[in-house]
Amino acid sequence: MKRELAANEYQNALKEGKKYYDSCMIHGKYPYMQVLEDLEKSSASQIPVGTLEIPTERIVGSVAQGRIKAFAGNFMPLLPQNTEFADKWITLYVAQEDVGIRDPITVVEYMGLFYVQEGHKRVSVLRYNDVPTIRATVSRMLPAWSDDARVQAAYELNRFFKLSGTYRVYFTHPGCYAKLQQYMGFEPDHVWTQDERQTFHSAFWDFSEIYKKVSADIADRPSADEALLAYLKLYTYSELTQLPDAEISRRLTALLPQLRFMSNDEPVEVSTQPEASEKSVISKFFDGLTRSTLSVAFIYTSDPATSVWSGGHKAGQDYMMEKLGKSVSVQSYIVGNGSAEEVMEQAVSDGAQLIIATAPTLLLAARRLASAHKNLKVLVCALSVPYADVRTYYCRMFEAKFLTGVIAGSLWMGGTIGYIARYPILGEPASINAFALGVRMTAPYARVELSWSSQSPDPWSELISKRARIISLFETTLRHTPEGDEILPMGTLMMQPSGKFEPIASACWDWGKMYTQLVQTVLDGGWDNYRLTSGGAVNYWWGMDSGVIDISLSDSVPQGVKQLASILRQDMKDGSLKPFRAPMVDTEGNVRNDDTQLFSVEDIMRMDWLLDSVNGRIPKESELLPMSRETTRLLSLDYDEQKQ
Repeated sequence: MKRELAANEYQNALKEGKKYYDSCMIHGKYPYMQVLEDLEKSSASQIPVGTLEIPTERIVGSVAQGRIKAFAGNFMPLLPQNTEFADKWITLYVAQEDVGIRDPITVVEYMGLFYVQEGHKRVSVLRYNDVPTIRATVSRMLPAWSDDARVQAAYELNRFFKLSGTYRVYFTHPGCYAKLQQYMGFEPDHVWTQDERQTFHSAFWDFSEIYKKVSADIADRPSADEALLAYLKLYTYSELTQLPDAEISRRLTALLPQLRFMSNDEPVEVSTQPEASEKSVISKFFDGLTRSTLSVAFIYTSDPATSVWSGGHKAGQDYMMEKLGKSVSVQSYIVGNGSAEEVMEQAVSDGAQLIIATAPTLLLAARRLASAHKNLKVLVCALSVPYADVRTYYCRMFEAKFLTGVIAGSLWMGGTIGYIARYPILGEPASINAFALGVRMTAPYARVELSWSSQSPDPWSELISKRARIISLFETTLRHTPEGDEILPMGTLMMQPSGKFEPIASACWDWGKMYTQLVQTVLDGGWDNYRLTSGGAVNYWWGMDSGVIDISLSDSVPQGVKQLASILRQDMKDGSLKPFRAPMVDTEGNVRNDDTQLFSVEDIMRMDWLLDSVNGRIPKESELLPMSRETTRLLSLDYDEQKQ
């Protein structure tokens, strides 16, 4: 009786196999299992891994050609029932129903996927029965190293497996395994315990089942592995292991529209200047009669009265309120030592329609808020993040940094020129390199000594000890006051004969103009128009041509230097000066530009190298001060820690 039932199941499995085969033939695809010998022609050695549970869905083929004509590519049978093959398949099916198939199969793992050496029919039976994992004796074959992303990911899997002992997750982009280790709260070299491995397997299984349900109607959906990484970037791993399925389902459902932007395959759309309003005078007149006031909430990490950063943004908020008048209603909120999420939720409860979070560290809380409030508009002061639920805004500060570098080089009289950078995040290498290029324009033999405030507790003293007599500090803020424009003291400083350092040039944010133009865009309907055009992630990255950044020169700067800076400033504003269109070699000796290439916005944003006239390097996250690591993780350059 059991064999008769098993024979019926074989017929069903045979139908599945033929259906798969016929579909492949119609669409011009290979209908059989992949063959490892066809993929890896070299005599690469196999490394024994051990006997363990492997995901059934990642078994994709056979080591050798011999068995492939008996199976379709989905491992379902293709041979008729009156064959010895079918008889053995039926016997295995009965065994699985009675006591389970216990003997492990033998496989070779190649680039994260598995190829059967012995046990093809066992795989077929277990896959037909939707068994999620199969016990297997595994050997690993590594491809020759290359720049191919999948090859690099395979080597990272090799390292990750030594730490975790699991094959349950599979990534094809470099860096993902290290991110998973980080998101789980583990140090880069942490070796998982048995309990940690079991907890992860259970949590990931539940997560995968929920993900299948909530994403069932999405074509070309990301894998559950990719979805897990996206989820853990927004929510904690400890929550994943403890929350009820209903809450994880709710969060995943809210996250679905963003998943395609979590991979590098989906570009971020960058707005490099404010969109011109296309409304007619009549349209604007009727808007004035019918449009209600826009409620805006500014979120600050610290008190603007005591923080230079928050104070600059508050000055920008005040300027925007003055310019836009009754068309906006504005509230300010300070996080301080409280919860950013709770503060933002309070702003929404108070009626906020537009949230403006003024620091990169607020990004995570802003994303969670946006996921919970679909009609809310959210802006975060950060650079180029691939999330469609929030938009980011920043300024092309490298333009102003280039000009201050020109001035520093003009006044150089020997020694080194210092530069203090904040975090090794998106946009920071571009500013460092632009400053160094500016120095090189007027002082070809000067070198720039680099120090990081996120790495050194006293970068200023560090540079002084290296004979730096000109030091580029952080950007400053331009405040619009009734008495005139005011520049906060910072920027690039030079040692005077007295030994005291005095400012000579400042790269300035003009947050007032930035906020006025951003909020005006929302008032004019530009926000929604841009959403329809781009369909997803939008970053505002405006520069000198938009008036949101500028430079300020000290009265002590010689007139000739001022004239040069004025000419270059105008060239920068009208687009005829491109700082990175120049011969450039990095610190490793690689030619980055032969003076013919015009760098794209993405090239500049994602620079992860330094010019050869810079003494210093981009630090690893593990080398940073603990307080600096959160910001670095949020806006990471995504460079590979293992390569450094």
